[in-house]
Amino acid sequence: MSHTVLIIGAGPGGVAAARAVRQYLEAEDRVIVIDRQDEQRLGVTLLSIMRGWHEPEDVTIKPSRVLAGVAEFVPAEATRIDPVNRRVETTTGTLEYDALIVATGAELVPETVPGLVTALENGSAGHCWSLPAALHLRERLRCLAGGRVLIVVTRLPYKCPPAPYEAALLVRDLAVERGIGNSVEVTVVTPEQSPLAVAGPKIGRELVALLNQQGITVLTGEQLVAVDGRHREAQFASGRRELFDLLIAVPPHRAPTFVQEAGLAEGDWVPADLRSMRTRFEGIWAIGDVAAVRIRDTLLVPKAAVFAQQQAEVAARDLARWLGRTAPEPELQAYGRCWFLAGRGVAGAIEGDFLAEPRPKVAFQPPSTDGFALMQQELAAWLAQDPARRH
Repeated sequence: MSHTVLIIGAGPGGVAAARAVRQYLEAEDRVIVIDRQDEQRLGVTLLSIMRGWHEPEDVTIKPSRVLAGVAEFVPAEATRIDPVNRRVETTTGTLEYDALIVATGAELVPETVPGLVTALENGSAGHCWSLPAALHLRERLRCLAGGRVLIVVTRLPYKCPPAPYEAALLVRDLAVERGIGNSVEVTVVTPEQSPLAVAGPKIGRELVALLNQQGITVLTGEQLVAVDGRHREAQFASGRRELFDLLIAVPPHRAPTFVQEAGLAEGDWVPADLRSMRTRFEGIWAIGDVAAVRIRDTLLVPKAAVFAQQQAEVAARDLARWLGRTAPEPELQAYGRCWFLAGRGVAGAIEGDFLAEPRPKVAFQPPSTDGFALMQQELAAWLAQDPARRH
């Protein structure tokens, strides 16, 4: 008996899931991947696009080419999941499945912060968590003549955890390159008591020290409640108010609306079991940014591509066994390295085992030219998935 496996999302997790599932299924089984866009890029490349070092086409792959011979790629937007009848409605029709992997990524919802959308629209604020926004912010930074750049983490969690701190260093780097370093003040504000709290307080201290060395101020424990774009002021739950000339905000993230409407989410995210990636619905798995994968009571697996790819393998093995196919038992893991782009030709990394006991064992590798070279090698290998980009 043949089976159909449906995967919603063709990002790093979705592509990895399709490849892994195909490996464990029989030839007659179908693997279908749905995504509204036939292009994908790694999160760190949005920062390099913002900085002006890459154009989008330099760092983009086409899932339809990557998945050729592995899965059927359907260029459509999923609009509804029916867990009972095992159907997914899309903008091009309805697809039935035997097993479903939700790898949609996160949805950006700036409208949940009063005043933020208006500030984004009038140019007093920007962000780099989508390609259009990164390109817009690049132009805004090119016109920056000086003043205060305020970088605010609006809500937790969000994808690419180091990105706000990388953005701060890249803004500083750009200001120095343009000869206006003394005219630009950069401040980062986060609701966490320590930056990147998931990695532990030691990492937070090392990160703050690096930022301080570059003249960047870090304010912790401050929750943004509103933005006044007209007066260029950020307002926080503590009563604190911070003025800015340019606000770079990490928009609030959550599971896409159609995923929540299907009843998969609890709060903003889809709970998924660490050992299998199963959701509360039989026959549905969730991986990557859309999922809340709990390591401990207060600790979630960070939302980064490296973890999405690991979760893809776990889900694929469990799914294949659930369908009665032969596959190894899922291997529990949450070890990863997140590159940390810090300036022209230098990159560091935050790397470690988030399953280590009694707490995650994570190390901060300071930015260096060697780190940048390794990051470039990994990016080149990722791009080489696309046959059209192989040299």
